[in-house]
Amino acid sequence: MPEEIQTFTTEHLDKCAHLYVEVFNSEPWNEQWTFETARTRLFEIINTPGFVGFVFKQGELLGFVAGYGKQGQRSKGFYLEEICIQPHKQHQGIGTKLLNQLMDTLTAMKVTTIYLLTNKDGQAEAFYTKHGYQRSQDMIFMAKRF
Repeated sequence: MPEEIQTFTTEHLDKCAHLYVEVFNSEPWNEQWTFETARTRLFEIINTPGFVGFVFKQGELLGFVAGYGKQGQRSKGFYLEEICIQPHKQHQGIGTKLLNQLMDTLTAMKVTTIYLLTNKDGQAEAFYTKHGYQRSQDMIFMAKRF
């Protein structure tokens, strides 16, 4: 079956939400997403100003990437919110193809920096490191639970 990368639209929302639940409720994340909460999260992301996202299909939807751009004081940045690949299709180049499509699009938009959050010391960090991402020396992620 031929591969195709399409722009992520609301037409893809339900399938992407199902995939999101499948991926993030499994190892190594072991989260507790429902279809409804995953769909709401993705709906919010695709409705953020500056949204850019793509889906990867090969007969069926196998993965997606999504985030949004923001203007900074001197340049545009991009917040990579999600990349999600069917577990049995990981390590086959789909994530790389989605990142390449994203990079081509962001380059044309004159984006100069991509930001993301991921678990440290795991497969996701290794994937991003392989693609030239590195831990920030300038910024930290902080949280307050209440």
